[in-house]
Amino acid sequence: MFEHITVLKNETVTGLSVKPTGIYVDCTVGGGGHSHSILNKLTSEGHLFAFDQDLLAIEAAKTNLRDYLDNITFIHSNFRYIKDKLHNHSIKEVDGVLFDLGVSSPQLDTEERGFSYHGDALLDMRMNQEQSLTAKQIVNNYSLNDLTYIFRQYGEERFARRIAQTIVRIVKIVPYKRLMI
Repeated sequence: MFEHITVLKNETVTGLSVKPTGIYVDCTVGGGGHSHSILNKLTSEGHLFAFDQDLLAIEAAKTNLRDYLDNITFIHSNFRYIKDKLHNHSIKEVDGVLFDLGVSSPQLDTEERGFSYHGDALLDMRMNQEQSLTAKQIVNNYSLNDLTYIFRQYGEERFARRIAQTIVRIVKIVPYKRLMI
């Protein structure tokens, strides 16, 4: 089940100034809330390319946007590959791009996804469930310096080294197979 309330949908789509025959990209389609508003403004000549690395999100968006399937192309990929993926569809320029960045409610609320500490689940945190590397593998196997870099660079955490030191210390005490995280 993928239920998500789209935030600032009208303001965001208004800011795109959607042209009815334009080509648009939703880099994080999620459940399709923003995409629905864009597609609603397009004619049969307009098109939307909808990216997401979460297959559950794409499946939800396909269901939620089923009335617009002729005007939308779903792309299971991280938006960092936008240029290559659009090139594969012979798209050289677009009229607008939407990025709604962050973790979605379904990712946080689905315990087995391992994004939240509210449940007793393994630490997973994969946006793309087809990736093999999990957060559990990272915290159990990465070096102090690598963990520090990750927390500082991607989490903008000012106590990155202290957090990494704590994790490394715990991993040494608790055998890997017994460590829940």
